[in-house]
Amino acid sequence: MNRLQKSAWFNLVVVTGVFPIAALGLFLMARTNAKGIDYLIIFLVFGSLAGLGGYLLLRKKGFEAGFDEREKTIYKRAFEWATIALMLFLCCACIIPFFVLGGGNSVRVLYLPVIFLSTLWVGQFVHSAAVLIQCALEAEDEQ
Repeated sequence: MNRLQKSAWFNLVVVTGVFPIAALGLFLMARTNAKGIDYLIIFLVFGSLAGLGGYLLLRKKGFEAGFDEREKTIYKRAFEWATIALMLFLCCACIIPFFVLGGGNSVRVLYLPVIFLSTLWVGQFVHSAAVLIQCALEAEDEQ
């Protein structure tokens, strides 16, 4: 397994694992009707410390060579697919409620961070999955 595949698996597992935690935090903030900058700072500090702790705990020690041309091509294609998926998801998240609810209705502010986090998750998921699929297809072609 090359470095790109390891990175894709890591991102797939970590981002998918962190998403429910972030959703739980947003749910708790919405449940208590949290308002103001104090709650935002607490949420950001907790998230930053959790991210830093995860990085320090899971980082790999040692030096590895950079990506070769094949891996760069795979990464570029995966990024293109992730961008397309991200834009389609964001478009659907914004346009479908317009047609379903109508132009005169409003959306609760609670849904905005959910749309944002969901869009990030979809982009990262598609990127990691595209990397793994392309690597598997290339390994299959080599045999």
